[in-house]
Amino acid sequence: MTFKQAISLRNILIILCTFILILLGQKAFRIEDKIQAVHEGDRLYAAGDLISAENQYRLAAANPSILYKEEEVAAKLKELAPITAIRSGLKTLVLKVSQQLDTKDFTGFMESYAALLSLKTEYMQPGGSYESYYRQLSADSGLSGQFSAGFQQFKSQFLTELGTSQSGSGNEDSGDSFKWNLLRIPDTFYGGSPAKEKLLAGSFQAHDTVKLKELAAAGSFDALLDSALSMMDAYKSHTYNASWVQEQAEASAKKMLGGDLDSDSYAAFTGHAVSYRKFAASASLDSSKVLTLIDSSLAKLMKSAARLVRGGQYAEAVQLYSDLTGLQDTTEDIAAARIAWNAAEPVRLLPGGEEQGKYAHVVSVTGRYGAKVAVAGTDSSGVLYFADMSEDGIVSTRTGEVIAGFENLRNLAFDDKLSALSEVPVVVAESSREDGRTSFTAYQIKPEGISQLFSFAGNSYTLQPDDDHAIFVENAIVENGGDGLTAVYRLTEGVYQFSEIHQEQEYPQISAIELELHPFEKVTLHCDIYIDSSGRSVASSDGRLIVLQGNTGSVTGLALVSGQFLNSFEYVETDTGMQYLPVFVADSLESMSLVLP
Repeated sequence: MTFKQAISLRNILIILCTFILILLGQKAFRIEDKIQAVHEGDRLYAAGDLISAENQYRLAAANPSILYKEEEVAAKLKELAPITAIRSGLKTLVLKVSQQLDTKDFTGFMESYAALLSLKTEYMQPGGSYESYYRQLSADSGLSGQFSAGFQQFKSQFLTELGTSQSGSGNEDSGDSFKWNLLRIPDTFYGGSPAKEKLLAGSFQAHDTVKLKELAAAGSFDALLDSALSMMDAYKSHTYNASWVQEQAEASAKKMLGGDLDSDSYAAFTGHAVSYRKFAASASLDSSKVLTLIDSSLAKLMKSAARLVRGGQYAEAVQLYSDLTGLQDTTEDIAAARIAWNAAEPVRLLPGGEEQGKYAHVVSVTGRYGAKVAVAGTDSSGVLYFADMSEDGIVSTRTGEVIAGFENLRNLAFDDKLSALSEVPVVVAESSREDGRTSFTAYQIKPEGISQLFSFAGNSYTLQPDDDHAIFVENAIVENGGDGLTAVYRLTEGVYQFSEIHQEQEYPQISAIELELHPFEKVTLHCDIYIDSSGRSVASSDGRLIVLQGNTGSVTGLALVSGQFLNSFEYVETDTGMQYLPVFVADSLESMSLVLP
């Protein structure tokens, strides 16, 4: 080993020895501290200063430098464990509260306050063994002042947030949490329950009223009610009575509903009223000035609609009833108004009848043909339409054909006599003619459709009830006939067809030479009758031959034959050859041959 190496080793040993001596010195001091702590604890315990004694025993127990009266110290600490628990609990809370105030953790702060109350409840019972120790430890911790300052800090923060939210510049996502946080702060930090109630009620009311008034001013009726209901539910969930919310909601709703009524905005009134009824039901409002307003206004509007119907203002009545449908079932009222409207303006029953000017000619009747209203009309193209409405408002329509000569149509009319005969409505169209006569066309309105009953021209027509319901047409136009005659039309297979010319007197006797001058007239001829080889009755009169048809029987010889010439001719083989002879239809035949007894 060299000198240098020896010197280095010696230095190391010196250093190690020095370090050991230091450690031994420290241990000696620690041993002394523990022994002193135990002795001081015993002294304090004996003097009755348990809080200080517990602190000394705790220091001794935490000093592992020497085993000294360990069991005695442990026993003392066990005895003084409540003081240890109080000291530890308060210390933990001091640290937590400090951190929660720094981070503005109100929820955690309230949890700490609850923990303090729990600790206080356990160890600060009046007359309890540790009441005085708790008071001393609490005062030493400064926790009470820390909580007092913290609640004042949070109260100021939440009141500021409340005011900011009221002005509309707050965070909408935060909701109204500041309200409920303010409610959670104990009364004592407001100066007592009355002071807290006064401050919060005033602040909450100012905040809520501004919010609701803003929504009302913006015309947001549903949003107003939704906001009010949300506020009411929130207050209810926090067991807080905020009567001003309902009062402001009612005041704003009443004002807005009144505005609807004043401006005759009945559809808007209905929408708002329905929303308010839903709001009242959700809020469990048994009575409300707004509900009373809605009910009374609805009753007045229903009466107004009924007056409009009576006054013939049907469109306005139907519109008002329709506007009120959301508040009350007005289906029947609307139907009744439409029935009255259709009865007053029957043209509305026809297809497209609500279109002004669609129908050029219209005729209607009420209380006939088993209908409340029946109407017929022609459109611009001359098509005939018919519609009827039953007592319960059921409407049926039929479409007919284009009326011949509709360009000259001057009148449509229901013919009650023909209707009674046909047992269905009969509509007669009257059109002007250049010769001054009138063209009459009648239509039967059957369930399956419209069919023509007759068509003729003349001055007028008359239904003859005692003559098989024949129709006499005055100054009728008869093919191959003369003017000024009265034509007779008879019902044949459901349609009126020309039958004969009507004559007031008995059949006049004329010359056979004039036969063609009296077509369809009932006349009498003086004839000599014989039966030809074909078994046909042939009459000779005034030098000409005539074929007889009709009621001729087997009479031959001289006779008076009454009947009509119907503009009909037949080829007949005679003594002079084939001839084209007029046909005379006999109604009666009177033989003039002498019959001997």
